[in-house]
Amino acid sequence: MYKQDLWSYLKEQSGLGRPVVLYGTGNGADKIIAQLERIGVSPSAIFASPGFVRNRDFRGLKVEGFEDCLARYGDSMIVLMCFGSSRPEVLSYVDELRGRCEFYAPDVPVYGNNLFDLDFYNTHVDELERVRTILADEQSVRTFDDIIAARITGDVKYLKDCEVTQEEADALVSDCRGLFVDLGAYNGDTVQRYAPMLPSSDGIIAVEPDSRNMRKLKENTSDFSSVEYVQAFVSDKEETVLTGRNLGRGTSAGKGSNIELDTVTIDGITNGRPVGFIKFDVEGSELAALNGGAETIAAYKPYMNIACYHRSEDLFALPLKVLDINPDYKIYMRHTSSVPAWDTCFYVLPSV
Repeated sequence: MYKQDLWSYLKEQSGLGRPVVLYGTGNGADKIIAQLERIGVSPSAIFASPGFVRNRDFRGLKVEGFEDCLARYGDSMIVLMCFGSSRPEVLSYVDELRGRCEFYAPDVPVYGNNLFDLDFYNTHVDELERVRTILADEQSVRTFDDIIAARITGDVKYLKDCEVTQEEADALVSDCRGLFVDLGAYNGDTVQRYAPMLPSSDGIIAVEPDSRNMRKLKENTSDFSSVEYVQAFVSDKEETVLTGRNLGRGTSAGKGSNIELDTVTIDGITNGRPVGFIKFDVEGSELAALNGGAETIAAYKPYMNIACYHRSEDLFALPLKVLDINPDYKIYMRHTSSVPAWDTCFYVLPSV
């Protein structure tokens, strides 16, 4: 189906003398530079969004404005977006850039080392095809196909083609009875979003590892009754791990490695209570979290919203694990507004 991925295209075009220009700095740019180095390509320049240029360098390149790069390289340059965003003003600027230059949003894994390139796709095509055949509706199949295409080609148009609003995605969540378990509760945004949609909820368990986020979570959800707060990582076993301080939304075990923090399991924190809905956004630990909730999922068939963009293998490993634990589920997939293919989730609903 696919004859070339973005990385082989960049190698080809760089060999023809076309400059590769990076948009954005930070960890994402580091990862993309590492992939470019792997294929023997060096970025020619780097620019930031208006208002973020300032007087600074990144990886030996002066951080410029887009207009400076365009004036120097013209139509020959290829721009690579080096960060992810769902902010409307950023996505509007991305649309402007796409209209003025050849623009791609490479998919580099947030966690893990498996790059979703053509080799990865061909290696896992059987698992991917199996997932495609079990998806519950046409929108899910279209989303699945477009997310794969976006990851292989870096072309943002595929994300636009399958995008739905958050309200459209959340419409899949029905009136659930039982506990609402929010894994990766961040600052309370998803408690605030989902709790009013679940009037039959028997309480909320909000799990968040980062101490600063936990403070904001408690402040922002103080109006909700029956919220249990758990500061911990979610995994498949209970243990003590190392992490860092104030790492924000991307807090994960082993990152920073100077503070001890416990891990919990879904089965452990729910302790046999009926669970109605689980939201998973645990920074690449979704598969481990599913394993640690196998008894709960098998017994109560909770509705689930599972982020599937942290690791390349999430597209097939997560839905197949769900059905391995409990085959009595329907699997949907939705992507809401973001670039690259983040904010993509499986919505898992009981079959009956």
